[in-house]
Amino acid sequence: MYENLKHRLDKRISFQRQAVQGVSEIGVVKVLTHNVRYQISWPFSELASIRASVMYRNDRYVQQSIDPLSLEAPNYNDHMAGGKLEYIYDSSMPRGLNLWTGWKMKVFAEYYQQPTEDGDMQVVGMDLRHSQKVHRDLLWINRLSGASSFGSRKLIHFLGGVDNWLFAKYDESIPIDFSQNYFYQSMSVPMRGFYYNARNGTSFALFNSELRVPIVRYLVNRPVRSDLFNHLQVAAFADIGTAWTGSDPYSQDNTFNRIVIRRNPLTITLNSQREPIVASYGFGLRSRILGYFVRADWAWGVDDGVVLPRVFHLSLNLDI
Repeated sequence: MYENLKHRLDKRISFQRQAVQGVSEIGVVKVLTHNVRYQISWPFSELASIRASVMYRNDRYVQQSIDPLSLEAPNYNDHMAGGKLEYIYDSSMPRGLNLWTGWKMKVFAEYYQQPTEDGDMQVVGMDLRHSQKVHRDLLWINRLSGASSFGSRKLIHFLGGVDNWLFAKYDESIPIDFSQNYFYQSMSVPMRGFYYNARNGTSFALFNSELRVPIVRYLVNRPVRSDLFNHLQVAAFADIGTAWTGSDPYSQDNTFNRIVIRRNPLTITLNSQREPIVASYGFGLRSRILGYFVRADWAWGVDDGVVLPRVFHLSLNLDI
């Protein structure tokens, strides 16, 4: 990455390369992704700025040869070009590791197009966060986030779990509407108390509320030498959110609201009476261990009015 911060107009050029393996209809496929992005940023003040970027992305799909059928499968490339516009506001003040007060906000819109074909994708979204001091280092943090995707290609949002979840689990009981032509995916987190894919769709909305306190520093009220105990934090939280296809979570276009039973030669479609919005509550511990910020959360999900068994999340990431 290269940055030019000499003048008020900031400029940045970045290049990213990623290689992942997945499963296709005829075997294992390796995806090589190359992404080039040019971004400019204009600050209105010390707190607010607008950012614009253009990008080009190439995905090369290489079919791994494991049998004669996969050996004959051709490799192919997918190209996407587009741009992103963001408005950023940040009045936060740091109060320690994973601790801050003030406001953070981001509103964005994205547009992507295949240069030589008709595939296109648009994404709009927002992320609003506020942290309020309650008493000394005891903080109350709230976050409201959401996004929607449109176009012939769509972005699927998987609701559930936490970011950088170690030993993550996936809920395979929730169906995916493949008629939406999903091409990319995004994890809508944190939605603790659930596995990944508790809900999915082209849109999501999520609200998180959390009380957080560095418990040792708060109780002893003097400098703590141990890095582990100095950054040891206790959190109590509640999450509520949903992901859906269609105009709203209760729409008949939302795949979650339909149950399809296939019994050859019959296909039966039932309207579901389940609640598409899920919630959770729980508590957690955080600290820095060997240079990594480690989070441990114990959460109970509430799905369709039923409290689910406790789910443990161990992750490496800062909080909201």
